[in-house]
Amino acid sequence: MEHAGPSLTLDAAIATALSQNAQMRIATEAIGERAAEARQASFLPNPELGLEVENVFGSGPYSGVDEADITLGVSQLIETGGKRESQKRLFRLSELAATAERNAVERILREAVTHAFNELLAAQREVTTASAAAENIGTLVPALRRRFERGASSEADLNRGLLALELAEIRVTAREAELRTAQQTLLALWSENVYRPLHAEGSFAVPAVQLPRLDELEARLDSHPAVLGGQETVSARRAAFDLEKANAVPDVTLGAGVRRFSGTDESALLFSVSIPLTVFDRNQGNIDAASRRIVQADLDAQQTRVELARDLQQAYQTYQSRCPEAARLGSSIVPASEKTSATIREGYLAGRFGVLELLDALQTSTESRLQETQALLACVNALASIETMTGLPASADAAEGDEQ
Repeated sequence: MEHAGPSLTLDAAIATALSQNAQMRIATEAIGERAAEARQASFLPNPELGLEVENVFGSGPYSGVDEADITLGVSQLIETGGKRESQKRLFRLSELAATAERNAVERILREAVTHAFNELLAAQREVTTASAAAENIGTLVPALRRRFERGASSEADLNRGLLALELAEIRVTAREAELRTAQQTLLALWSENVYRPLHAEGSFAVPAVQLPRLDELEARLDSHPAVLGGQETVSARRAAFDLEKANAVPDVTLGAGVRRFSGTDESALLFSVSIPLTVFDRNQGNIDAASRRIVQADLDAQQTRVELARDLQQAYQTYQSRCPEAARLGSSIVPASEKTSATIREGYLAGRFGVLELLDALQTSTESRLQETQALLACVNALASIETMTGLPASADAAEGDEQ
């Protein structure tokens, strides 16, 4: 089994993922982006400085610049209809939605890393189980060969033993490939694309956890970041709708300046006011689109809540079924199969059992151990999903059993 340097704990795996995962970093940058947009929304429009020269380079008395009229003015856009406050509110709510989304990404990442870590523990255990099975069969082959050479056993029995050894070695190879896949899965969650062997070390046993009732767990979903993020997104979409309605109100541009009449050597002040006439464009399309985005966001928030409830129910059912299965396998079935295998092995060497009984006992022992590992994996992963979805405290220290 591939083993890499210092052992990797679950806490270390999660910490590495939180600091390196690209999706996590993207979600964090999105918060900064929304904060920058909110800051930008607080700035007033810049005034405009304009210079205008008239009556130059024409004909007659206007052929030069002696009769030029020079105007220097400044204008300022005055936003009306509450646009500025609507815009600032929109970006504040967008920042809150981005924060909730970042927290949701963290929840999902924690769950994924915990699952990957547990799968690595399971893969390591299965490699050990498969290797031990192959070693057990391998130690029997010389005895089978000696019995065949003495005429105490048939060639068919020897061939059965050799075939069982080949199958056991194939199983070891397959489990080692699954181990490498589990390592690569965890590395991918760290956003690392170069393979390196990892060795997980932690509790891999039936958790000693008494879960609350399912309805109590479902009530906790209301505080899930994805649900809160959906609500914040709906609020942001409503703010965007208010902004589009405010955009339908025309802004006013005020101007003031001074004009110099070169022909008479006189000057005068001037003032201007301009207001767009909302004859054709009253922002109807954008208002309608913003209204529909509210409906979309609300439906999306509802669907998120439904999907979380579905996932929680599935995880709860898995926990309730696979944990007792793993406990039963570990407490009675696996020990019984291993004891039976040892008894039949001794009896075979003493001539009381045949090779078929021996190989069948070894196969049963190996399969029961592998089945226990898969049941344990489903059990601990279901608990991890329940904890991350509901915000229950992690129960890594509440498990009882062996350490891998």
